[in-house]
This record gives sequence, structure tokens and C-alpha cells, in this order.
Amino acid sequence: MAGLARAKLPAMMRTDRDHAWIRAAFIGFSLAFVLGCPGDKGTPPEKSALPPSLLLVVIDTLRADAVSAYGDGPGTTPNLDALAAQGQRFTRAYAPSPWTVPSHASLLSGLEIPAHGVGLGGRVVLPEAVDTLAERLRAAGYQTAGFSENALVSGDFGFDQGFDHFSVRTAQQQFAAGQKGAINVEEEVRLWLDGRDPERPFFIFINLYDPHEPYTVREDNRFLPPGIATDDVKSLGAGGRTSHLICDRIPSKAELGILRGLYLGDVAAADAKLGALLALLEARSIENLVTVVTSDHGEHFGERRLLDHEFSVQEEVLRVPLVVRRPGAEPATIQRPVELRDVARSLLGWAGAETSPITARGLESGALNPDTASPPPLVALYSDTRLHLPAVMDPGTAEEVQDFKRGGCGEEDRVYGDMLALTRFPYRLNWYARYPSEFLDLRQPGIATEADPSENPEAFAALERQAKRFAEHVGLGQATGAHPLPAKNEEALRSLGYID
Repeated sequence: MAGLARAKLPAMMRTDRDHAWIRAAFIGFSLAFVLGCPGDKGTPPEKSALPPSLLLVVIDTLRADAVSAYGDGPGTTPNLDALAAQGQRFTRAYAPSPWTVPSHASLLSGLEIPAHGVGLGGRVVLPEAVDTLAERLRAAGYQTAGFSENALVSGDFGFDQGFDHFSVRTAQQQFAAGQKGAINVEEEVRLWLDGRDPERPFFIFINLYDPHEPYTVREDNRFLPPGIATDDVKSLGAGGRTSHLICDRIPSKAELGILRGLYLGDVAAADAKLGALLALLEARSIENLVTVVTSDHGEHFGERRLLDHEFSVQEEVLRVPLVVRRPGAEPATIQRPVELRDVARSLLGWAGAETSPITARGLESGALNPDTASPPPLVALYSDTRLHLPAVMDPGTAEEVQDFKRGGCGEEDRVYGDMLALTRFPYRLNWYARYPSEFLDLRQPGIATEADPSENPEAFAALERQAKRFAEHVGLGQATGAHPLPAKNEEALRSLGYID
């Protein structure tokens, strides 16, 4: 497993927010004319003496099947499982993007990616013109606080908008501390709760970063494969960056099992933090509390010769857990497909806050059974455009790092160019700027199997027309995309310390 080399991440610094471009697109923008089936008005807020307080927790990089309640995780998430047993568990919840920044932008705004712009054209900062969930709730009288272990979910990327209090450590601070996260979320939430106004409802947003690679090598990890001890993991070099170990560099089946075991250990660590946070709130007897736990994207472990969550719109990176517990709602398993931006629509509705011009339907719209609903298609995309990074991050080297990750890939690996996943249950069409489309069947939760277009040519043709029209409308496929990094440049990266 000598291939598990370490690569350093570029530091994240604050960038200027040039947001004039978004205003015209944001005001009145809707994809209804592209995809059809506009959303309804949602469910009116529940009547209560005090609007509900809201807790939104994102366990970063948590694929749904790593959660025990979703049937595959071997006891990884007892706290999330208990929450799911008391609330609503959505079996088909999808992220709008396979990476952090666009997914959080949609989750915290309720908007489609083309409406907020993050993740298209290299944009990485949420524009100030976008009305965020926190801004809308604060305008409705809420106290707002954010706590993030992920340096990308920070004010540098516009995610502190609307928060009275936002706690995060920058990438530089995390590197200096030598650890992910670098904040004591439980203690910081406790201190904030101690100082808040108990007569007002609150909105707390939390990002828990443990499951994101590099995975932690723990002295005690029961999720490692049988016969593998911690010393064995250390001797193999596991625990470093792995996002470049794709395509021809993909680790062996045994090594992938070790990496997945490390990942599940990090999932369990995040779940333990979740349990502590829930206990902290329960000890304060917060009345009328709505709790939502989800993720921003999943993770590959060898599927299609991929690791990490770049260069993909596959099920493994788009399907995420989503659990909602709120007063008066009966426990249920909901199979209807939903997307992360539905979360914002529902939270605002339950709070009685402003929702215009959000077109998301919300979590309560439609039937529990996906076969009886006729929802609009869900859209997820990956734009293979160079990110607009601050000059201090050395954009040239950052580009070389991204190309190095695909240095072992060929055209047959489908990792180059823009990608779009268009889901209209029970089918999904994966559109690629540089490859033929894929037609997938989603009827079995968590599994996307290849479908024969000839068996349902009408559905395939309709999805492909919609995908092409969407891609053209938002500008996907117009850039040439990245190309494999020449072998000589690998040594340059090594000399700069990005890889060992």
C-alpha cells in the first residue's frame, strides 16, 4: 500500500465577493421552463406559541450506506439510528453536487446551483445577493449560530451570512493544529446556549468533518477488516491523502477494505459528537425543537475505480442520509426522492419565515411512496471548470494538483469534463460532456443499476432531451475540461511538497 502517499492541501484564504453577476440571475430565476413541473407552495407552518427552534447538522462526506439505519453500516451510528427511529428517515435523499461548497450553498439557500452560481464557472463563494436560510430566519426573529469543522464551510466562502455567531477554524489554523476540525463543537455550542435569549427561538447549524479524508488512524477501530491491527494500518501508510489513488492507481481490494474501515471509524466518531450535541440540547429541555441531520455528499470506495468524491455524479456520492425529527410528526420511512434544498424550504415553512423565490417543494410535499408522486426531476452536477481561487493559493499549482489526481486515468474512466445527473424516479440519466449518456434504474434504494434504453425509450429520450437542454442553458460542456497531467509534472509537484 505504498501508494497511499500524502499530499498537502492548499491553504484557504478570504477572496473578494464579486457578486454583481448574480443579481439578475437570482431575482426571478427558475428552472421550471427548462425542466417543467414547478414546485408547490409547501406546507403552512404549524401553529405554536413559540416558533420551533431548529437544529441542522451536516455530517460531512457521509454516504447513506455508512449509516446503520440505512442497512449497511455495521453499528457505526447508534445516535443517528435512534433519531431515525423517532423521526422520518428519507431513503432517497440526494445532494446537488459531489462536493462541499455547491452542496452547502443549496442546502443553506434552498436554491438550485444555477440560481446561486456556486459550482458553475469556477465560482466558489456564495454571493452576498443570495438570501440564506440564516438570513431569512434572523429576519423572522431567530437567534442564529453556526459551528463548522470544515474550513470550506466558512466566511471565506460566504457561509457566515445571516449568523449572529459563526465558529470555524481556517485551513491554516487546522494545519497549524495538525488535525481536522480543530474546534470543540460541543463546548462551543454549550457556551453559546448558555448566553442565548431563552425567550427567542434559535437556528443552529453544525458541520462535523470527521468522515472526510484523510481518515484518522485510531488506536482502537473495530471497523477495520478482520486480522488488521492499527500497527498494520500504520505500516501500510494509511491515514494520508487518498484522493489521487483512482483509475490505474486504485488500491487493491484488501487496501480498499482498510480505507473503508478507517472511514467508518471516522463516521462513528462524528456520530458520537452528534450524540453529545443531542444530549446537550435534551438536558436543556428545549421545547418544540426540530432536528435535521444529513450530509453534503458521499464517498467512493473503489466503485468505477474511484476514491474520494471528485469527478463523479454516481449514486455513491449523491445519495446521502436525511433524518428529520419534529414535534407532532409520526415516525416514518419516506421513499419519495428529495433533494437537499428541500430542507431549507421546509425549515423556513415550519418557522413561518419568508420562502420566496425558492421553488423547492419541501420535505412534506407529495406522497410517501415514490410510485404515486410525480415530482420534477432532481438535478446534480459536477463542473470541470478551473476554480476561481485567490492568488495566495497559487492557482497554477492547484490546477496541477487536480490534474495529478487524474494522472492514472484514461478516457474510458469518465472522469473528464462536465457531468450532470438528472433524476426522475425511477430513472436517472447521467449526461457527460465527453461521453455517451448513462441510463440508470433507481428502484432499489442505494443501488443504481444500468437500464436498457430500448426497454423504455420514451423515458430515456425525455431525460436526455431535458439534460441536454439544461446543460446548454447553464453552460455545461462549453469548456474543454482538464487533461491528464504529463508525467514530468509529477516530479514538480513532489518537489513542492504536494505529494511524497
